[in-house]
Amino acid sequence: MQTALSRLVTDPDTFRAAWPSVPMVYDRDAADLQQLATRQAAREILTGPGIRPYSFGMVRSGVLTAERASADHPTDTLVFNGLHQVYPPVVAFCRELAAQIGHPITGNLYLTPAGEAQGFGWHWDCHHVFLAQTEGAKLWQIFRPTFVDPLEQHHWSKIGFDQEDKDRFRTAAPDYEFNLTAGQVLFIPRGWVHAGRTTDLHSLHITFGVQLLTEHWALEKLLAAGAESAELRGALPPDLGGRDFEELAERLRATLVQWVTAQPVDDLVMRLRSAQRMSIFHGTPQ
Repeated sequence: MQTALSRLVTDPDTFRAAWPSVPMVYDRDAADLQQLATRQAAREILTGPGIRPYSFGMVRSGVLTAERASADHPTDTLVFNGLHQVYPPVVAFCRELAAQIGHPITGNLYLTPAGEAQGFGWHWDCHHVFLAQTEGAKLWQIFRPTFVDPLEQHHWSKIGFDQEDKDRFRTAAPDYEFNLTAGQVLFIPRGWVHAGRTTDLHSLHITFGVQLLTEHWALEKLLAAGAESAELRGALPPDLGGRDFEELAERLRATLVQWVTAQPVDDLVMRLRSAQRMSIFHGTPQ
């Protein structure tokens, strides 16, 4: 039976066994992927009163332009963000995919004209992405991460690239290069630096973002439960600025370990499962 994941990857069972550690391309069905979005669908979204993406606009080389949103612009990329919340085919797909892999899924659309056009320059994502090419083609160049396993607070625009990285992106051969054509799906693990541009064809792809639930997320959820502990709610001592923080750190570590080990495993499981379900419902880690 076809599922959301099988529409993106060739072997869902292998995929679910472990995240791919490097970019991967999967040959899928162009006609099937076009059921999720086409250029005509983009036109209808722009003109129809019933569907409004979370945000949308025209982008050129990473900069939001003042151009009127259009599915037929000669130079700029049309971007629809948040289709997983408002566009029925993508809403249903993202919900099914999230249920299959256990992580929240978002869906954004990018429509880029032919002729060496580029919506965004070099960047990394703080989540895994599936790039499902529904029309045309786009050439993707990909470099290994300069920042490993970024969380949302490690957005590339905050950390940036040093001059050596910029020179390497400009002059060196990429670690991976794919000319993604209609019916193909490119998986890029979080942190991998990438940029795409068109050649002689326009490009329409949907980016399905896997908003990863990480070990950091799980620890945050468990620590939040500490608010119910009278011991953990205790105030730190007065004259904190004059205290020996090494001694204080040791004390806090001992308190935390004692609290965690005292929690019934079933309670911890229940908290994590509830938080995971809430995250999938909202489409982002909660």
